Amino acid sequence: DLTRAARANPASRDTTPLEEAGPSDVRDLIAAFNAYRSRISTMLSDKDRMLGAVGHDLRTPLASLRVRVEGVDDDRLREKMIASIDEMTAMLADILALARSGAGTEMPERVDLGALVGELAGDYREQGKDVAVAAISDAAVRARPMLLKRALRNLVDNALAYGVRARLSVTTKGGEARIIVSDDGPGLTEEQIRTLVEPFARGEQSRNRATGGTGLGLSIAREIAGGEGGALTLANRPDGGLDAVITLPLT
Repeated sequence: DLTRAARANPASRDTTPLEEAGPSDVRDLIAAFNAYRSRISTMLSDKDRMLGAVGHDLRTPLASLRVRVEGVDDDRLREKMIASIDEMTAMLADILALARSGAGTEMPERVDLGALVGELAGDYREQGKDVAVAAISDAAVRARPMLLKRALRNLVDNALAYGVRARLSVTTKGGEARIIVSDDGPGLTEEQIRTLVEPFARGEQSRNRATGGTGLGLSIAREIAGGEGGALTLANRPDGGLDAVITLPLT
């Protein structure tokens, strides 16, 4: 029991104390672990409150700036200023999403991956974007559906940005479900595959948000997958393009 609790994701905020049982040295260890996990939960809660305050305090002046900028007479200057404010607002939202990816009030539930993937692809097609569903295996996982959908949206957005279109599929193997987002882009080098899931890393190095973004999309997807007990991996396909795969345990 102690080993399982120690291996659990601390972001789950499970602070239910383990029963202190066994020899005296094991009981002492369990007591220390219970205290340690409680301190971690308190630190994470403090971090969430701080981030909420920072987010509120920064959004307010940004909104005020946006209103004032609308009064600038020079059209070219006004558009550039608005674009900079929009980029700052979007970057702030991405940073807060990354920092809070393990928190939130959404409860885990049984999620039918075929239905979730189909709904997500439909949303993109309604926007005129080339997102289709390929092979879908019958699979269900226990996860937080809104967070999982956010992770998949980040992967689909990357596929559309670098590969024009995205293909979604679901497979199962060895007690695990694999949600695959495939693109037809140029793929990645081994170095990029190792580094792109780190915060602020980008495959496209310009400061243009339309192509480079903030470099947080894959990091957010990785943190969400980890928080659901799974993992995010990137792999080049032999026939070209990239597969971004979220692996989750089946229910």
